[in-house]
Amino acid sequence: MHVPPPGLPVPIATGPPVSGGRDLVVTGPSPSAADRPPPSATAPAASEITNGTDLRSASPRQMANLSLDLYAAGMIAYDDYAVLAFQPELHPDYDKTVGALTGEPAEPDRRRDFVQVWDEQLQFELRHGAGDSRVVRQTARIRDMLKQMAEPTEVQV
Repeated sequence: MHVPPPGLPVPIATGPPVSGGRDLVVTGPSPSAADRPPPSATAPAASEITNGTDLRSASPRQMANLSLDLYAAGMIAYDDYAVLAFQPELHPDYDKTVGALTGEPAEPDRRRDFVQVWDEQLQFELRHGAGDSRVVRQTARIRDMLKQMAEPTEVQV
């Protein structure tokens, strides 16, 4: 295995590009929450990032693109981006693998309520998880973020 000298970026392949998707090459480890700077007043609002995407009626393709935008804007950590961006129905062999097992073909453009999807995922992790509290916390964090973005609090002064 070739290891580049210290100080040089280490490219990480993310797989083949998805039709209509975007490529991302990470050149190092993701910073922890403590290492990231606090959001600034110039940080984009969630509504600017979602660009009108209704998280209660979004397609897996839209979620993959939105997750990259959230990561690029510094709104989510790389680990959360990687989990949120993973949309199995976008894989070209979905129908031969998961679809063959479930009997459901891929529908990457069918809209669904992603707040509910992540709420169901959280309930599943709580019931059947292998006691990995890290996964439960991450799933809850993603669900809470999507819920907040879907139903933002508006304060008028």
